[in-house]
Amino acid sequence: MLAFTLLAGVAFLARDVLGEGVHLLNCRSFGEASSDHTFLSIVAYCADDANCSSVGYNIPANDACVVSSSTAYEDWHQWEGGSQSCTFASTGVTFTWDIPSNAQSLPNYSSVRTGSNGFKTFGGYKDDSLNGANYNYHSCIKKYYYV
Repeated sequence: MLAFTLLAGVAFLARDVLGEGVHLLNCRSFGEASSDHTFLSIVAYCADDANCSSVGYNIPANDACVVSSSTAYEDWHQWEGGSQSCTFASTGVTFTWDIPSNAQSLPNYSSVRTGSNGFKTFGGYKDDSLNGANYNYHSCIKKYYYV
């Protein structure tokens, strides 16, 4: 158990010093009390991974791939259970992942397999913390990240 705790701690600390990262985020529109709310699930690329964890950071449209959009309350994309992908329109780069179906039952910072953009393989981790960047007038909550 101590080894797992140490490994999880190293993974948590490493995410801010390893450079680029990819985050899977669920986002809700600002001013949700209005009738025009939308719920987005996006894949966000951050050249500086720490930005994707910063509440004050706005993800540029070129660095986001929208996986789903819904006006139904908290109708998020199902990130887990099978191979999935999203292609960034601005670059044509496709990010792929395969999160185990039981991943949400794992502790934060647990490994959830790898993801790839075709150029690099990233280690994936669960992190359903409340912090996350903003995207297109939406506040985002991290579900998983890849570094």
